[in-house]
Amino acid sequence: MDVPSRRRVPGWLWLLLAPGMVLAQVGAKLIGEPTYRRWMRGELGIVENSTVVLLVVACVCALASFRLRERVASRLFGPFALVMALGCFFFAGEEASWGQHWLGYATPEGIAERNEQGEFNLHNDPFLETFLDQLPRNLLTLAALVGGLLGPILRRKRSAFEPDFGAEGVQRWIWPPAICWPAALLAVTITLPAKILEGQGREVPYLLEISAGETKEFALALFLTVYLLHMLVALRNYQPRSYGYRS
Repeated sequence: MDVPSRRRVPGWLWLLLAPGMVLAQVGAKLIGEPTYRRWMRGELGIVENSTVVLLVVACVCALASFRLRERVASRLFGPFALVMALGCFFFAGEEASWGQHWLGYATPEGIAERNEQGEFNLHNDPFLETFLDQLPRNLLTLAALVGGLLGPILRRKRSAFEPDFGAEGVQRWIWPPAICWPAALLAVTITLPAKILEGQGREVPYLLEISAGETKEFALALFLTVYLLHMLVALRNYQPRSYGYRS
């Protein structure tokens, strides 16, 4: 069933969730370090689990968009949506260590010996870390910077951010919308204060000493979720003819 044209990505998701996660961590530290550690940090903390939930939502949105690929003129849309779904699924699985911390099963000995944190995942393996952790993180950060932050500035017309699924070229539908800006801003800047202060030989203030790495992963997951949800809503609102092929 098509989504009515009045439907949009909810404001609380794209506008409030990014700053809200930072404020929640600062608020927890105001209460006390034990509260912060209990509720915010670690594999069962709010930040980590929120990241997994967002990535699952993003994966579902990408799969739903893939099912509607006949509405899009570009034959690259189907493969693009499928790659996005697989990427979000892998990202979510790795963040959750494939359910290990929820279900409590032990890491196989061979993996535990190679894993820097003794967890059931691949991105903490010293040999695979560059390809499965650093490279994807850097590419997503670049996408947030170029597509999420600079895109709305360089592409000033509102129409430039509404996907044109009737166009053959990918540049007409692939750009992130302006509503990705808050998540992109957080993803690009969250690690900068600590790096700047540490570079100056100064200590990070207590209230700002939050888990910047986990928060960045949360922001990247939010960026993907807002991007893919906006694409799905726009695609469901779109009323084209079927192009009669399967991508």
